[in-house]
Amino acid sequence: MRMTAIEKYFVNSSEHTLKVAHRAQQLLDWIDIRIAWRYLDVGCGIGAAACEIADRYGMDVTGIDVDRRQIEAAQTRAAHPRLRFMVMDATKLQFNDAEFDIVATSMVAHHMPAWERAFSEMIRVLRPGGYLIFSDLMLPSWLAVVGRRLFPFVGLPSTKRIDSLASQAGMTKVHQFCAGLRSDYIWHRTG
Repeated sequence: MRMTAIEKYFVNSSEHTLKVAHRAQQLLDWIDIRIAWRYLDVGCGIGAAACEIADRYGMDVTGIDVDRRQIEAAQTRAAHPRLRFMVMDATKLQFNDAEFDIVATSMVAHHMPAWERAFSEMIRVLRPGGYLIFSDLMLPSWLAVVGRRLFPFVGLPSTKRIDSLASQAGMTKVHQFCAGLRSDYIWHRTG
């Protein structure tokens, strides 16, 4: 599901994009980053976080988004040689297995009815020893079940479901922070 024009107005504002980039950097502080690492930003929007990360950490950064206009806007910002943007569906990532050292997504899953498939794809492209950073709205399990029945066109992750999927994939939780409905997770892919 793509964002509406009203959502884009707020999400693409300079104030909001600075907050997104700042939050991405705060989460990266939990990880011992290596300069040559590859970073995938899933649902990158206009690329604010991806640009900051490429500049600050020296990683090879790829940003993807299903919305062509968001990617076009991101490409106008891309002044770093180790930064690229692509139109791509997160449920069908066109990358090889274990291609990235860090895969990150922020406030994207609730836009995807098939968010579990996207989560699985993010783990697939993450190398052993890599990190998955996942931030989104998390509902109590019972409310997510009810919500999926009432609103099948959106994604409604729950804390219980996301923990279960990560555990099944052999991920080890490094960090979790919850504030209201928003939750931030960092998992390490062992082995």
